[in-house]
Amino acid sequence: MPQGLSVLTERKSGSVWYVPGGQSTIGILLKDANARYIFEDDSHSGSLAMSPEQILSKGKDIDVWAFKYFGGAPLTRAQLLQEYDGYKALHCFANPQIYEVDTSTEPYFELTGFHPEILLREFILLSHPADHAKFSKYAKDIRTLGTLRFYHRQLQ
Repeated sequence: MPQGLSVLTERKSGSVWYVPGGQSTIGILLKDANARYIFEDDSHSGSLAMSPEQILSKGKDIDVWAFKYFGGAPLTRAQLLQEYDGYKALHCFANPQIYEVDTSTEPYFELTGFHPEILLREFILLSHPADHAKFSKYAKDIRTLGTLRFYHRQLQ
C-alpha cells in the first residue's frame, strides 16, 4: 500500500498543543499504518509540548486531523474556532477532513491500551480513505478493513 495521507492528532490545550513523539506508541502506529506524520523523525517516546504556532508552521498542509475529546456531543467547526481561531489555517480544516472521538461515549482508552491493532486499523483507514483517488487501486482491500470504530468524521 502506498504512503498514506498526512495525519495530525490532538488539539490545542491552553497555550500548548501536545502531540505524540515519533517513537511514542501513537507515533509508531501511524508509521505502521504508513501514514505521513509530521513528527515521525522525532526521537521522543512521549508527548511533545508544542506551541500552536509550531504546529501550524510545520503542519498547515495536513490532510487529516484526528483528535480525542471528552464532551458528550460532537464538536462543530464553529466550536473549534471559538477554542482557537488558528485551526482555520490547517488544510484539513478548510477542506474538511476532521475526525473526532468522544471519550465520554466511546471506550477508546479502555480498549486501545489492550488492543493496539484496533487503533492501527483506525489509522490505516484515516490515512488511506477508499474513496480517495490516490488509493482507488487499493479500495477493495481497504474496504475489507471495515469502517472506523472510534473516530467519526465531523460533519459541521
